[in-house]
Amino acid sequence: MKFEVMTTTEIAARIADSLAAQLKEKPDSVLGMTTGSSPIKYGIFQEWIRREEAGELDFAEATFINPDELIGISPDHPESYRTFMQEQLFQHLRTKQKAAHIPDGSVADLDQECRRFDQVLRDLQFADWQLMGLGLNGHIAFIEPADAIPVTTYVADIYEQNRPYSSVHFRSPAEVPSRTITIGLEAVMKARAIVLVAAGANKADIVAEAFQGPVTTRIPASLLQLHPNVTIILDEGSASKLTL
Repeated sequence: MKFEVMTTTEIAARIADSLAAQLKEKPDSVLGMTTGSSPIKYGIFQEWIRREEAGELDFAEATFINPDELIGISPDHPESYRTFMQEQLFQHLRTKQKAAHIPDGSVADLDQECRRFDQVLRDLQFADWQLMGLGLNGHIAFIEPADAIPVTTYVADIYEQNRPYSSVHFRSPAEVPSRTITIGLEAVMKARAIVLVAAGANKADIVAEAFQGPVTTRIPASLLQLHPNVTIILDEGSASKLTL
């Protein structure tokens, strides 16, 4: 596990450099995405779009996968992760050619959808390069704290503080999704490289617990301590309680 501490204004460029190196080494890489706040807050996707426009990134041979999706809304719903990725990244990329792989949370048979998505992941041989954020409760993808975490893709209950209550697209709290489809530990551990971003002083406690505390399913991000190739991108605030 490698820690890198920088200013928040440096995060986007650092991650774009990592992505560029990955695509140079393997142009047909499988790229794992994240739909948390970090890609937008720190300009990560915007930097990819800028570099592609400048001819510095080429996604023509790459395949995109997303690890999770909200259950109970259609793929074209304004709050779906498919819509998020389309609006924030995919529609802006001129060199992207292949369809993105994202779970479908609107299907009737969720177990079958989990099995289908697992097969997609295995056919792709999992992610070559996976971008991740870190939830305040230690979740990664939408793997929430639990006594046990499934190996394969599964239906997960969303912790109340992580449900998208602030959205204007839900008319009542009852409409806010309470479950997701999310990858399990197999997809996390078989990603060949993981780049995780956590910035802000409000992340300091969970960063220290997850990456220098005990490995436990109650803090899912702590399981990354067992992964052979993880880079943790932090700012001074989020790194303030680490022993480096």
